[in-house]
Amino acid sequence: MSVQHTNFNTSQDKGKTGQEFNNQELIKKNAPDNRAASIFLAVAFYLAIVYLALFLLLGLSNPWGMIVILFLRYSLISFIIATILIGKGLKKENIVLLYSSNVFYLASTLLAYDPAWRPYRVTPFLITLLVTVGTVMYKQDNEQDNK
Repeated sequence: MSVQHTNFNTSQDKGKTGQEFNNQELIKKNAPDNRAASIFLAVAFYLAIVYLALFLLLGLSNPWGMIVILFLRYSLISFIIATILIGKGLKKENIVLLYSSNVFYLASTLLAYDPAWRPYRVTPFLITLLVTVGTVMYKQDNEQDNK
């Protein structure tokens, strides 16, 4: 029996790889430049993670910390959901998830309802502002490229 070699290169295969490379370059050139929006959103995401870590560590280390966590449980649940949504929205580049995270951060601010809890309203409000600015900038960049 004879051995057949099926792996041989043709000029068509080489031409396709060059054409695919050119298409990838065109996609990169036409892709929206969302660097500033991504910076705002990434800063908001990492600030949220740091806030949650500090809040939970300080809350659990103090005898009264569990009571504070109990009073702010709805705010914390909303904050955790928003942080997860912004992480997924950044990873998948999904504007709907980013707007949803913005709503949950705003809800987190409003759910820390007692005026005496003002320090617990500042960080969610700051992160809400960062997410709003980043999401609006992200959307404007996409709209400008579509025109």
